[in-house]
Amino acid sequence: MTSPIVVGVHPTRQENEPVELAVMLSCLTHAPLEVVGTYWFDSTPARTAPRDFASRCMEGIREALEDRFDASGACEDVGVTARPGSAAHVIHEVARHADAALIVVGSTHRGPVGRVTLGSTTDRVLEGAPCPVAVAPRGFSDPGRLPARVGVAFADTREGHSALRAGARLARHAGAALVAYTALDGGSATAIREAQAALDSALWDHAGGIAAEGRVLSTGGVAALTEVSQELDFLVTGSRGHGPLRATMLGGVSRRLARDARCPLVVVPRGLDDALAGLFARSAASPA
Repeated sequence: MTSPIVVGVHPTRQENEPVELAVMLSCLTHAPLEVVGTYWFDSTPARTAPRDFASRCMEGIREALEDRFDASGACEDVGVTARPGSAAHVIHEVARHADAALIVVGSTHRGPVGRVTLGSTTDRVLEGAPCPVAVAPRGFSDPGRLPARVGVAFADTREGHSALRAGARLARHAGAALVAYTALDGGSATAIREAQAALDSALWDHAGGIAAEGRVLSTGGVAALTEVSQELDFLVTGSRGHGPLRATMLGGVSRRLARDARCPLVVVPRGLDDALAGLFARSAASPA
């Protein structure tokens, strides 16, 4: 059974990007969607907040989704939830309860079009999420287009190998090419050769049966990764190497990418060695 995709949306402001990205992934995986909106409720003794606010939020979300679902011909299995409380807390709670394969959120509406830009809610969702988190760039659209080129920010660590396995799984099921990058901020010829050897070995281990290549970006560090991300349809990165297991935690590289990537970004939790496996269970079982 395919685990669901949990999609965080604003209950009253129309921000289409996370829905567009989630629809693309649902088309690819046949995963059900659980769309979550949150709001702060009035807890004063007078209870001046309308009791039907949650119902109105849910209806607004459903109306915003209808056109996209009809246009894509996908997402026959969709749930909508509206709950009071902190958006990050509610999204994490729904994801845990549903055993979600992925959380999808958007960038701040104040960021530049075409880039992933952290707002306060997305930042909090990315800290401690129980499953991988995908962040849609501002302005992301065209959910019917399948990814053709998947990138991975690779380091020769457990977290880097987890990210590479997740990226390879996504590329394999999408029929996409896979490019794994190791970004160096300068380095000797020996360091570059060693990084390339580690990339080639990891691709041999994790990317069998797909068109894959490894590239060492020898100068520029994370800035070079953000630059090449404009050539990608997805970029997958791991969490930092310390912190709680099975939770996303932004480190130096992933935080920088979450501020400036030019394509959808997927952050894989620490200690989750087979990330995205649940996302593709139904598509793997479907007849060709």
